[in-house]
Amino acid sequence: MISTIILAGGADRDLASLLSALVPAAVDGLVRDVVVVAGTPDQATVAICEDAGAELSSDLSAAVARARSELLLVAPEDLRLRPGWHESVRRHLEGRGGRALVCEADAGLLARLMPPRRAGILVEKTRFEEIAPVSLEVLRRGLGSAPRLS
Repeated sequence: MISTIILAGGADRDLASLLSALVPAAVDGLVRDVVVVAGTPDQATVAICEDAGAELSSDLSAAVARARSELLLVAPEDLRLRPGWHESVRRHLEGRGGRALVCEADAGLLARLMPPRRAGILVEKTRFEEIAPVSLEVLRRGLGSAPRLS
């Protein structure tokens, strides 16, 4: 089981969309809990988190401390997960496991017009604490290469 940490930046529609994409994984028992990092959240963010059963945290370190699983999925709120993403993660964990990039859904023909694909990072809690990142990019650089799941 994994804990999901979402780095929110105030785009409530994106946050709601990502939380919805996590539901099948929660039903299947893969996602154990969700913590949303939202500095000083607005009322909409608070309401979305309450409706989804997600906890709120003021910073990334506190969110990691609150996470109940030893494996974390740290993701930006605008990550667009494809349907069935959790099966790729489950196969990865049943196989070699360990850290990985959980990539967003392919933009198809529009891929050339879109910014680079976003990714969440699947990482062990202990490894996260060793790196002590202040952002998702710092975490990604600190991990080096990792398998890509989508």
